[in-house]
Amino acid sequence: MKRLSANLKKIRKNDEAVVGVVVAVLLVGLLLALFLIFQTVFVPNWMEQLEAEHLEDVGNQFALLKFAIDTQSATEKNIPITTSITLGNKELPFFSSSRAFGFLRITEKECIINFTKNATTWYEYSPGIIKYTSSNSYYLDQSYIYEAGAIISSQAEGNVVFIRPSFFVNYDTVYEQVNISFTLTNIKASGEKKSVSGFGTYPIQTNYSKTNITNITGIQKINIITNYPNAWHTYINSSFIKKGLIYGTSENYWITRTDNDVTINFNSPPVNPIVNVYLEAVDITAQIAPGWIE
Repeated sequence: MKRLSANLKKIRKNDEAVVGVVVAVLLVGLLLALFLIFQTVFVPNWMEQLEAEHLEDVGNQFALLKFAIDTQSATEKNIPITTSITLGNKELPFFSSSRAFGFLRITEKECIINFTKNATTWYEYSPGIIKYTSSNSYYLDQSYIYEAGAIISSQAEGNVVFIRPSFFVNYDTVYEQVNISFTLTNIKASGEKKSVSGFGTYPIQTNYSKTNITNITGIQKINIITNYPNAWHTYINSSFIKKGLIYGTSENYWITRTDNDVTINFNSPPVNPIVNVYLEAVDITAQIAPGWIE
């Protein structure tokens, strides 16, 4: 009997040990399953939200950049103003996730704007731009561009004017004149460093340089060579329509557009109004990263 009782106790202890091992394995499996759920479901959602919030922050930073440049253009004071652009965001701690990176640059010759008066007289401007492009791992990539005084938001699906330029239209029906006032901002890079990439926050220092004012009377067309034709087409067309101009090849104006070109054509007087442009071409010097190179 004693031997039987001892054997039963051993069996009971062995069963308890096996149960303990099984419970431990189940707990490890449960923890692993929870971790995998967090890693495959929650982490991508969190990172996507972080990248979306970061792009929203970049949009706000570009709004501040435009405010700084508009202030310098209006005051014409040689006073440097510094704003900042955050290129990306960091990964989540303790989980496997990827950082979002960004690319910021000042570039020239990506935009050309022509004001044509007749077959022999036209005015051409090639404003430099400031462009931010995201390199996200989870959220849709997006770009913000400061071009000719406008902030443009661009995605794979298209582009729109995020903050409008200083482009104002007045239709004088008494004198049959369309008067356009346009402050065309030209960004000129100062120093050798014209671009930066990564995920940190980098300052952009801007400074007023000069303004040239030109009055162009009786123009026939405006041509904009740009990587963002939909943004300019939509904005300019809505500006004219709001002021009572009629769209159409036999009416006041019509617009043609290609993948990198927008042309606004005006029908000639006396049937249609005379179109005049009051143009302020403002040069703004800009430099990326700390320090100012004279």
